[in-house]
Amino acid sequence: MSLRIKPYFSLIDKSFRESQTKNYTMSMQISLYGLVFSIFSEDRNKFIGLEAYSFGKLDDESKIPFQLDLILNERPWFAYPYKRFILLYQNRYNTLIPKVLFDETKKSLYLGFNQPFRENSRIIFDELPNALANNIYYISNPVIEKVKEFWPNAKIKHFSSVFIESLLINFKNNTDEKTLFLNLRENSFDLINLRDNKLHFYNNFDFRTKEDFIYFLLTAIENLNLNPEDVKLLMMGEIKKGMNIYDMIYQYIRDFSFIQKNENLQYSFIFDDLKPHLYYTLINSVQCE
Repeated sequence: MSLRIKPYFSLIDKSFRESQTKNYTMSMQISLYGLVFSIFSEDRNKFIGLEAYSFGKLDDESKIPFQLDLILNERPWFAYPYKRFILLYQNRYNTLIPKVLFDETKKSLYLGFNQPFRENSRIIFDELPNALANNIYYISNPVIEKVKEFWPNAKIKHFSSVFIESLLINFKNNTDEKTLFLNLRENSFDLINLRDNKLHFYNNFDFRTKEDFIYFLLTAIENLNLNPEDVKLLMMGEIKKGMNIYDMIYQYIRDFSFIQKNENLQYSFIFDDLKPHLYYTLINSVQCE
């Protein structure tokens, strides 16, 4: 059994220095399927690295910490101190509550309405200032303990929190009610609709087949009183041309495209060949407080 994991995708600028990690921000997106992290140089105000690792498909979140140890064996600087460390925790055990209705003492009650109880987990929440909401979710105790062991200054957020906030920031005064944002994950997708610079709709949908996928997408469009002929669908995440999911979108949605990179951020030339929609939320986490 190998005691290390090698990245299946790696972009590291020649300016990166292991001795300078205290001047960098590491943003990490993690799930049962793997992780990807980006490195942002605060001094140069530029992204200088990105690596992605696969876990295969773990059957329990408590097994993630061992995978982090294996990556550390491959990349000793992986767990060095960073100026900022942002964790985007990706699972489906979350629920949104409007800020005006939120009572921290009732967070377990809110989550229990929509999600099953998770053993060996704790309940935490993110404040979403632009969405005027709080995002409550389960996070595995072993994961949070390992993250705090490696990076004591870690700022932990749910993936959907950053997904929502980054779009509200980047598309302020630059979208209409017919625009939908779709993020494809492994066997699920997130869907967002913004109206009047506010979060109008967010949900995550599990699916097994391409038919499931398009059914949930078209049903959501109908429930939003929109028409597949009129919506503008901006796509991001693990979607590529040639996938059966992409083909279903092509068949049923007239206006769709991949989201473009945030031009307000700067990138090393090594990012030139990286499709910006693949890690859009991860990259934009640096601007979400």
